[in-house]
Amino acid sequence: MSESQARRRGVRPVIVCAIAGIALLAAAALARAGRAAPHRPASPAEVASSLAQGVAWIWPNSNGPRPPYREAAVLVESLTLRAWGVERGGRTQPMALPTGVRLVPVVHVESAEDAPDDFTPAQQAAVLAAVRRHAGIAAAGAGLLQLDFEAPPRQRDAYHALVAAAREALPAGVRLSVTVLAHWCTQGDWLDRLSVDEVVPMLYHLGPHADDWRRRFEQADAGLARRCRGSALGFATHDPPSPALLARATRPYWFDDAAWANPSRPPRHLVP
Repeated sequence: MSESQARRRGVRPVIVCAIAGIALLAAAALARAGRAAPHRPASPAEVASSLAQGVAWIWPNSNGPRPPYREAAVLVESLTLRAWGVERGGRTQPMALPTGVRLVPVVHVESAEDAPDDFTPAQQAAVLAAVRRHAGIAAAGAGLLQLDFEAPPRQRDAYHALVAAAREALPAGVRLSVTVLAHWCTQGDWLDRLSVDEVVPMLYHLGPHADDWRRRFEQADAGLARRCRGSALGFATHDPPSPALLARATRPYWFDDAAWANPSRPPRHLVP
């Protein structure tokens, strides 16, 4: 064997290893490309621009953000369903809304662990009474009332019936909105059969798969209920979505976990 043959044989394993290494690197690059990159959150300026065209969720003991924003979805009454009955709460002080901001009253309902699977007649009556109580300010405001109720799966049938009854309890000129958890949108078409005018998926506090959830809503994934692919989407200022998802939400709702600042200004429109 000549010296040149020996050199060729000696380098052959090196060449093979190098080719194999390049192939592995290429495969890894393809795998990385196949996985979508984490979303870039919207900037504070983009959030402010969205809020200016949208709705500020305002919970008790808060006066909401500084304007501009078009509507204020204010939690005006809270009901907790328990084994023994209903516990009622809500705002403890009046609040001021900027001139021109339309009010959306929010009736918040939650179920305690000991609440029955089927609401008692007294519990359903209490929720419907709250809906009727605030129908007047809804009509004078944005013409919309929102029911915020994260009903557990065991109460799904009761929730469906409650929403239908709430729709019947409202006057013809007032529309009904409901908030829903993101994963409800993947549980068949039951949301599409609700007697409501608006479904608002809440796209925050989504856990370790937040980017995947947001991507599905950004792309209006066919696996989501039809009503979840609308223009109303709920966001949080501390966990903003991507600009692309923000662009899809022509009716964005915004929530602030830390509670909106309570700006100092004279009262204008008081909410009891």
